[in-house]
Amino acid sequence: MAELNKALLPYGTTSSSPAIVLPDTELFLSERGSLTKNYFENAVELLNREYDSIRRLAELNELVFSSSYNFVPRVGQQYHLYKKVGGKYLLSMIEHWTAHEFIVSVEFTADSVWKEIPSN
Repeated sequence: MAELNKALLPYGTTSSSPAIVLPDTELFLSERGSLTKNYFENAVELLNREYDSIRRLAELNELVFSSSYNFVPRVGQQYHLYKKVGGKYLLSMIEHWTAHEFIVSVEFTADSVWKEIPSN
């Protein structure tokens, strides 16, 4: 009965038993390592793009809030930012105003954030 149990063991019990050969896991680990590295590199790239987008939005909001305008902005309304000759900025409801240099069209959101409206 003891001999039967030895035969079922996953390793040899005598010197004449076949050699134990471990599977080569190095290739598996290197592939998994590169997949993991790619995952984290892509995640960091996505975070960098999102950070750049938020940074540009913050710069736009700083520019618009520092500009001069004589009205109360309404949510969902389209406005246009112009640069005056003296270098100051002016927010206007007038579209295609040739008296000043056009910068960007923006929309005021419910979050009190100015978002750029893509030009057609």
